[in-house]
Amino acid sequence: MISKIINMAERLKDKEDARLEALFRSAPIEDDGFSGRVVSRVRRGIWIRRWTLPLAALIGALIAAKPATQLLLAMTDILAVLPTDVGSMELDSLPQLATFIFGGTMAGLIVLFLNALED
Repeated sequence: MISKIINMAERLKDKEDARLEALFRSAPIEDDGFSGRVVSRVRRGIWIRRWTLPLAALIGALIAAKPATQLLLAMTDILAVLPTDVGSMELDSLPQLATFIFGGTMAGLIVLFLNALED
């Protein structure tokens, strides 16, 4: 369905509209297929950009699959060696609250410093 407003605007053309249409009405410029080549090259570039990141992620996952499985197997060996009774560990060996607060503050300051460098 065509809008009534558009139909009325096409019917109600004055002299200036007719002159402008005549001014801009011209034969297409011959470019020996240059426009088509540009459009196809732009479309090809869009598709390349669209598929590059997923393809790179897939290749990276395939490359990292073997080391990741080896790491998981090594972690199971390490966990088998660790003591099973964690409740008997001394609390002095665990990080204190002050250490977490200091680390969080330092991380926040580093982020603020890096943001200031960008500006």
